[in-house]
Amino acid sequence: MLNINMKNTKKEIFKSFDKNLIYKEMVKTISLHEIKIYQARVDRTNTRMQRYFNSTPLRNVFARICNYAYTVNQFYTISYVTKELRSTRQAISLIVDECENEGWLNIHRRANKVEFQASEELYESWRDYVYARTNIMTSDERNDWISMLTLYKNLNEKY
Repeated sequence: MLNINMKNTKKEIFKSFDKNLIYKEMVKTISLHEIKIYQARVDRTNTRMQRYFNSTPLRNVFARICNYAYTVNQFYTISYVTKELRSTRQAISLIVDECENEGWLNIHRRANKVEFQASEELYESWRDYVYARTNIMTSDERNDWISMLTLYKNLNEKY
């Protein structure tokens, strides 16, 4: 047990923490959180849009990048999204075509270039997702996670 007194230095205090114990707690916290996210994706299949974007990891993250583009008022190319999502041009092109047919994207077409972002419908559909996501982790769990992460980083970087 650490005897904390005015003579203890920050370095001595940090050295007293068990990195493995902190790591185990972090793994438990993030694992449970990721399981809850997975469950939410599986459970959120009320609409055609939810079923589509929750059907594969690529479609799921594609919705995110399109919504991000919408929020920053940008249009992204297939090449850019392919690189960012570590996917193939064929896969992204297919998703763009499918989403365009559903009206879920705003599209700009030029010679040999397609640019896109989320449509208002896709963007607004995320209100439900944001609400659901904010309820997955309680404020106490978030605070614990941030505390553990900060401590773990300090232990690994400084001592």
